Amino acid sequence: MKPLLKQASGALNNLLQDAQLFQALLDAGQDGLPYDLKPHLIGVSFDQQTLILQLDESIWATQLRFYEPQILGTFQEHFPHLELNRVKVNILPQPKEVRKVREVTSYPSTEDAQEMTNMGNSIQSKGLSNALKSLSLRAQKTPKRGFN
Repeated sequence: MKPLLKQASGALNNLLQDAQLFQALLDAGQDGLPYDLKPHLIGVSFDQQTLILQLDESIWATQLRFYEPQILGTFQEHFPHLELNRVKVNILPQPKEVRKVREVTSYPSTEDAQEMTNMGNSIQSKGLSNALKSLSLRAQKTPKRGFN
């Protein structure tokens, strides 16, 4: 069991170190940006000699273009061994907000309610009888918020 825990601990340490590295890269990328633009730069990575800047919305890409030379210069200064010479901007798709569709509750008509009450009275099964009687009561209740 101890070897498994040590192995898991090592993996967690590596994961933590990677997270700290990605956060440091992101901080370096955000340093030269104006306050409004900083939160929209959500990731920084490299692909060969290209610095990749990841934004959350395409609307900010135009503003970011003005700061590309400054950001590239910062990374060239701090990571000269990468020999970065161009910048690419990626827009990461964000999950769309899930909108719940409100279901409109329908109420039985008075005639349907009376029929359910009659059926409930004539059925031998206690559970089914109670369910039909309970359902028939919905017709007698006033719908709330205008739902019919």
